[in-house]
Amino acid sequence: MIEEEEEEPKAIDFSENGRYLKFDEEIGRGSFKTVFKGLDADRGVAVAWCELQDQKLTRGERRRFKEEAEMLKGLQHPNIVRFYDYWEVTRQGKTGKPQKYIVLVTELMTSGTLKTYLRRFKTINPRVLKSFCRQILKGLLFLHTREPPVIHRDLKCDNIFITGPTASVKIGDLGLATLKNKSFAKSVIGTPEFMAPEMYEEHYDEAVDVYAYGLCMLEMATSEYPYSECTGPAQIYKKVIHGVKPNSFDKVESEEVKEIIEMCIRLKKEERPRVKELLAKEFFAEDTGFKVELAQRDALVNTDKNQVNFRLRVTDHKKQRKDKPAHKENEAIEFEFNIGEDDCNEIAMTLYKSGMLLSEDDAKKVAKMMENQISGLTKDREAAKVSAAEASAEQRVIKLAFKTC
Repeated sequence: MIEEEEEEPKAIDFSENGRYLKFDEEIGRGSFKTVFKGLDADRGVAVAWCELQDQKLTRGERRRFKEEAEMLKGLQHPNIVRFYDYWEVTRQGKTGKPQKYIVLVTELMTSGTLKTYLRRFKTINPRVLKSFCRQILKGLLFLHTREPPVIHRDLKCDNIFITGPTASVKIGDLGLATLKNKSFAKSVIGTPEFMAPEMYEEHYDEAVDVYAYGLCMLEMATSEYPYSECTGPAQIYKKVIHGVKPNSFDKVESEEVKEIIEMCIRLKKEERPRVKELLAKEFFAEDTGFKVELAQRDALVNTDKNQVNFRLRVTDHKKQRKDKPAHKENEAIEFEFNIGEDDCNEIAMTLYKSGMLLSEDDAKKVAKMMENQISGLTKDREAAKVSAAEASAEQRVIKLAFKTC
């Protein structure tokens, strides 16, 4: 029996410089875009060839898009889909009239989107969810720390892509978000279910990406599309501007995950954490083989006590010195720390020298975890003082009102 050779895809278009080829193989389609498989002939690497319908851009909008597209070409990060090139083309349409398109060439992601992943598996393993969430935050941190900051504006599970071999995730469709914001009708600037309330007023900053990230996390935790109970954009808009959470929020099982989502989707953007603050949370800490926590942390929030106790838990026996007695699995080592006096790096190095940590690199990791714990406690104490002051002021107003009655 003679096996038939698999037919190679046929190139049906080329970039002007001949570097990029478009194959007759459609791999995705959206409301105003079609994505084909392509090839970077210079490198011999498969790429995504994305065609966008041109919505009659003005000269100013066209110039602005070109400036932003050039900026996007320079973005390189493990958790950002690479943006390689773009150009405009004019073709004769089916009606005989010339039609304009914008072509974007990007990195080809082999395993689909986070959205398709959720449809396939329904539930995400907690460790995988944590890993995906951490990677998305790293990508956002990279974007938000550019000069000037890059705002995605349309972050959602459909725009987050997965690479099969490494199970890493990357934020994509950056060029698309830029185009939609600058050149398309206001109704499609973002996706209503993921749009922060301030986006409707078009006065916004990086906080809109934090808001959308919270809803991505919600969808990952529940496999349910946010605000799926609403019948249309008008109902969603009404709930969003009044700070009404999606019904799926109550279905989140992990209290830790629920707390992070709640912080991200707060109505006032000033009350949402920045990406850097989210990454500093213990929930997103990478598995280093250690766990560092403050003893009786909740009780410490409402005090000014500077002397605290840290607990260091070695969760990986490979992180222990062989020439020292091994600690039992998950047994905690407790030690004192004076806020404002002691230095995290010095304490961690002492732990290393005493044999409780395996290497200086481990000591640096533990020191960083200690710093994050102290920083988090300080912020919580400040927030508790503000809340107490507001409650006290409210009580004074009530007493004054009773006196004048």
